[in-house]
Amino acid sequence: MARARAAKVHLVATLKGVADRDAAERLNGIELYISRDALPETDDGEYYHADLIGLAAIDAQGASIGTVTAIHNFGAGDIIEIAPKSGPSLLLPFTNAVVPTVDLAAGHVIVELPNEIEGDSPDSTDSAS
Repeated sequence: MARARAAKVHLVATLKGVADRDAAERLNGIELYISRDALPETDDGEYYHADLIGLAAIDAQGASIGTVTAIHNFGAGDIIEIAPKSGPSLLLPFTNAVVPTVDLAAGHVIVELPNEIEGDSPDSTDSAS
């Protein structure tokens, strides 16, 4: 790659050997890969998505919640997707409050599930008459 820059929702790249717009358009949609050793080291608290996918998701007591299947960002911050052994996937904010520990060496993330997810329902004093 000769040069790259971020645009709103995509990457604009200039590739060696691609001299004009027609040649570039023929490459549209092609998936590009980079060798892991060509990536820079991450800072504390930063992770490559590929390193998180497949990690076990456990609670603070070590009980299994599921497996990390994806990291999403729809514009309001990162979301961690966890597939439990049964039931629908959990989509949780990927914040220090919800995911206080990422331990790549141990192969897991510790997740503090919000009460609503754990099955606790808010107290309700309203009753239908």
